[in-house]
Amino acid sequence: MARKHARRNDGGQGPLVLLHVGDLHLTGADAPSARDLRAILDQIGQLPRHVYDFVYLPGDLAEDGTTAQYDILRDALRAHPSMPIRLIPGDHDKQHGDIEDFERVFIEIAGSKRGGGHAPIENRLPQPEDKRPVHQYYYGEMHAGVKCLFLDVISAGFGRKGIGLDFRLGAGQTQWLSSELAAAAESKTPCAVFMHGYPDDLREPYDRLDIAGLFWSTRVRLVEMGHTHYNELAHDGRTLYATARSVGQNEDGSAGYAVAAIDGPVTSWRFRALDRTWPFVMITSPADRRVATQPLGRVSAGMELDGKGRVTVRALVLSDQPPDYCRCRVDTGPWVLMEPTESRCYEARLPWPEDGRSIQVEAVDRRWPGHGPDYVDTDVIEPVIGFPDPPLPSCPMPSKPGSDAFALGPWLQKGVRGDQLGPNKNGRKW
Repeated sequence: MARKHARRNDGGQGPLVLLHVGDLHLTGADAPSARDLRAILDQIGQLPRHVYDFVYLPGDLAEDGTTAQYDILRDALRAHPSMPIRLIPGDHDKQHGDIEDFERVFIEIAGSKRGGGHAPIENRLPQPEDKRPVHQYYYGEMHAGVKCLFLDVISAGFGRKGIGLDFRLGAGQTQWLSSELAAAAESKTPCAVFMHGYPDDLREPYDRLDIAGLFWSTRVRLVEMGHTHYNELAHDGRTLYATARSVGQNEDGSAGYAVAAIDGPVTSWRFRALDRTWPFVMITSPADRRVATQPLGRVSAGMELDGKGRVTVRALVLSDQPPDYCRCRVDTGPWVLMEPTESRCYEARLPWPEDGRSIQVEAVDRRWPGHGPDYVDTDVIEPVIGFPDPPLPSCPMPSKPGSDAFALGPWLQKGVRGDQLGPNKNGRKW
C-alpha cells in the first residue's frame, strides 16, 4: 500500500530540517564543481517543498571570488527559482582582499524572497588601508521554532590570498550575536548557528574562547560549518558542531549534501551521497547516545516511555515520491510500521525492551526490486540507555570549546569517515 508524504503543518510543530551543500569553490562552468552543484540542486529540486526549510551554502562559493565564478551559481539556481537559499561568505569569497563580487550575489539571493529578504549591514571596522564602512553579511530568522543565526567571520578581517586565515566577527556582530543568544536562552528558544569554520578558527585566541563560551553558556544546539572540506561531527555535550564535504575540493568521497534536523530536544545529522538512489531516511528522535544533550535524561534523549512502555520514534524521509512503506524496530526485533504525520516526519510507538540497544528505521521505495541496495535506505542509532535518578549534573565547560577536540571520529552510518582529508588538515594543498 503506497504511503503519502509526511506533511508539515504551519504551526511550527515539525522539526527544523536544513540541507547543507558544502564549499563550492566554483572555477569554470564545465568544471566538476559546477557539474556536481547542478546535480545536487537538481536532486534537491525533486523533493516536495514542505519537507525542508532551506538549503545552506557555508561560504567559499567561488574559488577566486570573481563575478564569472558567481555567475555559475546564479545559472544553477536559475533552474530552481523557488528553492530557499541561505548563504554566508567564506575566505575564498574575499580571496583578493575585497568582497564586492560576493556582495552583489548576496544582495541578489539573500535580498530576495528565496533568501529571506536580508541586506548587508554597515559597520565601522578598523581597516589597514581604508576607512570606509565595511559591509557585513549576518542575519537571523526563525524556522520551525528554532532561531537560526547566520554569521560572517570574513568581512571584519584583512584577508588576502597567501597571508593565512583572518577570521573575525567584529564588535558590532559580536554584540548582536550575544544579544540574540541571550534572548533565546531566556525564552528557552533552541538555536542553530551557521558560520564558515569552528570558533577555534577565529584569528584572536580571546575571540575563540569568547564565542565558543557564548555558545556553551547559551546552549546552542547546532553549529553548521564549511571550511574543513570533509564530513565531521564534534559534540561537546551541549552543542553539535557539524561540517560537510566540499563540493569543489572534495577528497572525502561521493559528492552530496548533509541533512540536519532539530526535533524538540534532539539534534540529528546524516550525509546524503549524490550517487545513492531515493529514498533517504534519518532518525530525528530519539537521540543517538553520541550526540545526546547533557544532562542526560529521558526527555533530553527523546526516550520518554508511554504507559505501555513504548518510545516514540520519528524519522525524516526524503524522496521524489512517497515511500511504499517506512518501518522501525529495536535491534533485530519485529518491525513496526510508521505512519506519516503532520510534522513532516514518519512516526511510530515502538515497544522498548529493557535489554534494547539500537533502533533501526527502514524506508522502502515502490521501485525496490526486493533485493540489493537501490531504492531502500536504513538509518540506525544507539539511543541513551540507563538514566540515573536523580540525573547527573551538567559537566563543566571543556578546556577547548568550539573546536574539533571533541570530534566523534569515524561514523560511517552518518557518512563520516574520520580521516580529515581536506586542505586545512590532512588533505591536498589546494
